[in-house]
Amino acid sequence: MDCLRSIQYLKNNGVEIDCFVSLNEGLNEGGGSYAINSDFFLGYVMPLLKDQYLHIMSKSYYGGQYRVSMNLPYDKVEILNDHEAYLAPNTFSDYRRFIDRAQVFQMTRTSTIREISIPSKIKVSVHHDSIWNHYDDLDVLGVSCISRDQRFFFESIHKTIELSRASIEGILNYCEVNKLERLGLTPWAKGKYASFIQKVRIYRADYPKKIQLFHLNKNDYKILKEYSEDKE
Repeated sequence: MDCLRSIQYLKNNGVEIDCFVSLNEGLNEGGGSYAINSDFFLGYVMPLLKDQYLHIMSKSYYGGQYRVSMNLPYDKVEILNDHEAYLAPNTFSDYRRFIDRAQVFQMTRTSTIREISIPSKIKVSVHHDSIWNHYDDLDVLGVSCISRDQRFFFESIHKTIELSRASIEGILNYCEVNKLERLGLTPWAKGKYASFIQKVRIYRADYPKKIQLFHLNKNDYKILKEYSEDKE
């Protein structure tokens, strides 16, 4: 089963992940079209990950072709073979080229919420967390995708809008027409959110009542955090 499509199957069957391993994904000549250790995939799988789990991967596998940051809302500590929780990467593969460079990380979930002080009818908050951890609480999710295949997949998920195909004004209007209270968004504007702040300031409709902005990388939404009421 394709990894993206497997996530809902695993959720439906109550699976929780203690150890996440990705060493040789079959990218390029193997037919793979996305990196398993990319932000977008790890964000989507995050609801299955236990609050503390092992993550085994080889960053060198990706070269410079795929963006794999592992800059996630987790405390990440590399553990070595003398640690009681260590699992040897060669347990899972004998592909020496990447096994020899593989790392084992102990991951501990963290999250922060910042309430944003923008005078508006809408309450705005920034969450260092995956939007998919809050799918059930949100009325509509706006997500940003890179490839066409990703867009097709995420657009097929109920309540989800792909941000390259919709303007913020359009999504706000959609919430107003359908009386949707809670809107969740992932980063979409490459750090340039001045126009979004202005739209929120002048917004007068009754819906949405809350906009929750989710991010994985620590430096996302930097300009919005300047309006934070609970600065770190």
